[in-house]
Amino acid sequence: MRQNVSDALDTLESDGIIEKVSDATPWVSPLVIIPKKDGEIRLCIDMRMANQAIQRERHPTPTVDDLIHKLNGATMFTKLDLRSGYHQLPLAEESRHITTFVTHKGLYRYKKLNFGTNSASEIFQHVISEQIRDIPNAINISDDIIIFGITQAEHDKALHEIFERFSLIGLTFNKDKCEFSQSQLTFFGFVFSGDGISPDPAK
Repeated sequence: MRQNVSDALDTLESDGIIEKVSDATPWVSPLVIIPKKDGEIRLCIDMRMANQAIQRERHPTPTVDDLIHKLNGATMFTKLDLRSGYHQLPLAEESRHITTFVTHKGLYRYKKLNFGTNSASEIFQHVISEQIRDIPNAINISDDIIIFGITQAEHDKALHEIFERFSLIGLTFNKDKCEFSQSQLTFFGFVFSGDGISPDPAK
């Protein structure tokens, strides 16, 4: 288990997501190790104490009604998944110290937005929403971005704008989790298509 933790820490550090801490720090949170079914592990930080000092940001997240309204009449859909979502958003240097956590290899802190921070989901939602707010045929819920169009051309125009814009700001997608140019979209417990909206039968 310890070797798995070491490997995970080394990967996060080499990917530029965390960095070592050598100076004294006012905040140190414990590391939580969650085993996965495939034998791998997931590293989490217990931020409960640190979160008490973080002023939580409040930003709106689209509701099911918002989604139904936006996608009404659409016949073509793409769902984009942002690779390692939170970890693509950099933390300001002056904010990193509060994410410091302890491991058997010493102290580390996050250079990117991390899971466990109390306002991480709202911050992420807001940042992505701001990037696409002037693209009428796109909507995001967390790290999923839905592209839609009444026609193929309308859909393709929005998809091109998303790719161009996100390339410029350095955000990348996980192609294995993306679904391109589909005639129907299953999302948020509903199936959207040119025939209308229906509950997801798998739910």
